[in-house]
Amino acid sequence: MTTTRTVPTVIVVGGSIAGLLAAAACHPYADEVIVLERDTLPDGPAPRPGTPQVGHAHGLLASGRVAAERLLPGLGGDLLAAGAATKGDLGRSGHWYIGGGRLADTTIGQESMSVSRETLESAVRDRVLKLARVTVVEGVDACGLVAEDGRVVGVRLRHPGAGPAEETRRADLVVDATGRSGRGVGWLRDLGLAVPRDERVRINLRYATTQLERRPEDLDGRLVSVSGPVPAVPRGGVAIAQEGDRWIVTLFGYLDEQPPLDEDGFRAYAARLVNPDLAPLLASRPLLHAPRGYRFPDSRRRYFEEVADLPAGYAPIGDAICSFNPSFGQGMSVAALEAVELRDAIAGGLDAVRAAYPAAAAAIVDRAWAVVTGADLQIPGVEGPPPAAPAWVARYVRRLQRAARRDPVVAAAFFRVTNLMDHPKRLLRPGIAWRVLARG
Repeated sequence: MTTTRTVPTVIVVGGSIAGLLAAAACHPYADEVIVLERDTLPDGPAPRPGTPQVGHAHGLLASGRVAAERLLPGLGGDLLAAGAATKGDLGRSGHWYIGGGRLADTTIGQESMSVSRETLESAVRDRVLKLARVTVVEGVDACGLVAEDGRVVGVRLRHPGAGPAEETRRADLVVDATGRSGRGVGWLRDLGLAVPRDERVRINLRYATTQLERRPEDLDGRLVSVSGPVPAVPRGGVAIAQEGDRWIVTLFGYLDEQPPLDEDGFRAYAARLVNPDLAPLLASRPLLHAPRGYRFPDSRRRYFEEVADLPAGYAPIGDAICSFNPSFGQGMSVAALEAVELRDAIAGGLDAVRAAYPAAAAAIVDRAWAVVTGADLQIPGVEGPPPAAPAWVARYVRRLQRAARRDPVVAAAFFRVTNLMDHPKRLLRPGIAWRVLARG
């Protein structure tokens, strides 16, 4: 089947996972896709300055993996060849302590897969670089947008080390993958163009990460163990299997609950989690490196879908739209799902990107934002706009989480929602609600 090219030139600003998936989304419908990246990209899995959080635990949800595979067929096989761990159905691959107790083993119909952020980004980049009409330009700093008659028509950029001179690259569509800082929104504002309102939930999350040797008998052979926070214990942690027979262990806390960066303090912090798995795991063998810290002050959302006169020729993606509490592992998957929506929109041309994509991306963000902020706002001291849902919804979710400890059907419904496979409203279906009320 022949694909109709609808856009001559697309520029993607940002070469991280969101930007790379955006390039893959635009590729079938563009004559040329140019990815502009400030960093010099590594050859293979490795950290880089533009992703300072790369050394901490990351998760690709079931929905995100499926979306990424739709954009880049064969990606899953690449990840397995690179050492990603897999163990049957996701609902049976880990110990999940959510809402104060361990959820029942269940089946959700999606295979589990655990892989490091470095390896995932490397595999995505390798696939994108093989696309015939995609070019990645490294070591360039985008410094603004170019607009004519209220339409974005290109990007201004500089070459660090080559002086202050600027270069202009013209494009029919500019995809903003500049991340949570909102550089693209600032560029729109500088040009006098419409910008979205901004909403923040202040969590002051601090986390710390180490790695240790992984043995076959660990955690009964599971790939992940999660300890979610509760209002009385505003701290949590996760252990995720990584390639190279390693565990990556990240501990986190809200507000004043800061995990220590010394080994003894780190281990002691893990002993006070809801989940009993992590402390014995950390005590059983040496850490491969001292814990490394990171701070995440707030979750941020920009409501592009509300901007009636959002300029043509501009489309945001990933953290440029919404940056979530990273302990929920939603960010990369939301970006992948948005990229699929971008691909579907660009198939209809530039007018369809402007008319349909912001609302389609917002529908994805709505689901994740409700899950993340609904939980965060239960933690005392977290500040943000009150949840859109009525108070009874939070009470129902707590009861549902209790029911999910004993009922595999309820657990499966919860997993499918938190993995962005189903809409949260599906938790209110009569068949689920009856089980929650009876067993919660």
